[in-house]
Amino acid sequence: MSIFAGIVARHPAATLPPALIDQLRRNLSRHPGDEARLREIHTSRSFVVSLELGALGGSGAYHGDGLHAFVAGAPLLQPPGAAALGRDASLAQLAHELAAGSQDGLRASRGTYCLVVAHDDGRLHLATDKCGVRPLYCWIQKDFVIFATAQRILEALQGMPRELDLQGVAEAACFGFPLSDRTPYRDIVCLHAGEVLSVDGADLQRRRYWRWDQIAARPAGGEPGPQRLYRIFREAVRARLGGDHAAAAFLSGGLDSRAIVAALRDEEVAVATSNFAPAQSQDQGLGAMAAERLGTTHSRLEMRPFVEGDPYSKASVLEWLGKAQTTAGPLPRPQVIWSGDGGSVCMGAVYLTEAMYAAVRAGRPDQALGIFRDFNHCHLSVRLMKPELGRQLQQQVEQGMRAELDALTPRDPAHKMFLFLVLNDQRRHLFHHFETLDTTRIEFELPFFDGELLEGVLSEPADPFLRHVFYMDWLACFGGGVLEVPWQAYPGHVPCPLPVPTEMSYQWDEFGPEQLRQHARRGADSLRSMLKAPEFAGKYLSRFTTYAFLLAMRLGKGRLSFHLRLPNSLHRYWVRTQ
Repeated sequence: MSIFAGIVARHPAATLPPALIDQLRRNLSRHPGDEARLREIHTSRSFVVSLELGALGGSGAYHGDGLHAFVAGAPLLQPPGAAALGRDASLAQLAHELAAGSQDGLRASRGTYCLVVAHDDGRLHLATDKCGVRPLYCWIQKDFVIFATAQRILEALQGMPRELDLQGVAEAACFGFPLSDRTPYRDIVCLHAGEVLSVDGADLQRRRYWRWDQIAARPAGGEPGPQRLYRIFREAVRARLGGDHAAAAFLSGGLDSRAIVAALRDEEVAVATSNFAPAQSQDQGLGAMAAERLGTTHSRLEMRPFVEGDPYSKASVLEWLGKAQTTAGPLPRPQVIWSGDGGSVCMGAVYLTEAMYAAVRAGRPDQALGIFRDFNHCHLSVRLMKPELGRQLQQQVEQGMRAELDALTPRDPAHKMFLFLVLNDQRRHLFHHFETLDTTRIEFELPFFDGELLEGVLSEPADPFLRHVFYMDWLACFGGGVLEVPWQAYPGHVPCPLPVPTEMSYQWDEFGPEQLRQHARRGADSLRSMLKAPEFAGKYLSRFTTYAFLLAMRLGKGRLSFHLRLPNSLHRYWVRTQ
């Protein structure tokens, strides 16, 4: 587990501000006692500070031959025909290759990571993994580039005025994340998937070393697709497993986590599993049934009340990890948990339909995006905004989506829709988790984001992945009775042929009355907060509509709360610019 941040000067006369360096140190972690763990690099024109908590093993650092490097995550650099290198060996090779101008090692790395390499002479490189799963934020200024693995670190810098990027804020309200490399702030970017940013004095270069839209089709004949991807998935699990004899994993009532646990059990790993599902839900009941069939030590964790910075009760997970026992004894890495994130989209193509594929193949991208927005309820409500501003933001969101599609040139236009999700939704899927590593202290192993696995998916025809059709053929390759226990299927996807106990609630059921009341209470609170900031309300909000919605929230109209996404997002980031 590693977090890093730093600053590099863009010309020799620029002096690194001592106050800013001190702020980077202080803001790196909010956890008591971490100051003593900090490691620093000082070169002629740069400063980097890192916090390593050892969850993934190794030091996460390299120093030698005039180079200094830190890595967050594990690159898993895998030379052709050889096993993946360890974390520190991967970092050392990548540092030397970047210094020499080579990107071969980055292309051969299958893990989730980001890294920084600083030269003694002041040059500096930043790089993200091929999927961009580990975020790296860069505040590009005239005299300096300030960077960090968490946006909160840049937000906390005092005396550094930030300006809203309204398009980034609107996209975050519509999708849950900005598109492309945007953030809610102008001049702060989030590096793309498979990107290197290099600073050599005034020369700043951003290069994409990997393009997912350039993957070739696999040759005809040979190993069938499901068996081939099953083999690659098993390799991805082994590469992340190392020599661990025991592991912890999430296990829900779905199939992504089940596939991971099954692969671990096939490697003869003792597994402790857990989930947060509500009692009497399919997620809880079917997860427990799968745990029994797969032979894990299973626990149901209690979802704690919402705590800022810990919305998924990561504190409960860490507490469980500290106590978890398997049949093989304690966990060798008690801060690491295996997670099925990435499976449903990267292997299951959820959120996509035949109609979207048909439209984009026919050269009608706007129609494809319209179907996407309708199918996934991705519409930006501007009801509470001033009318002209609302129209502007809606247009920017539509233009942002179209620009993402236009930038892609895959062999099959249908892959544009798939890659729109991979490079945006999935790339940012775990950004909040990485934002809070300092407080939650948990690392994930994420085999569904394996670079080799995703390359294998994109080398296959696109259509069979829709509705989990290919996914089910892939799961049939697993042993251990993976498909002998019922699972919670997505609406409209391949149904589960096994009977599901009727008393179990379904994950995608409508909100109940109590949930709607909670939405209404939170909506009223947020509207009152906005109205207490007259500068904000006067600049952005329609006064009459805002007061009408406040009355509706007070009357318990929780179903209307989705209209508050944009003003909530805008207010949240506006406050951080003041």
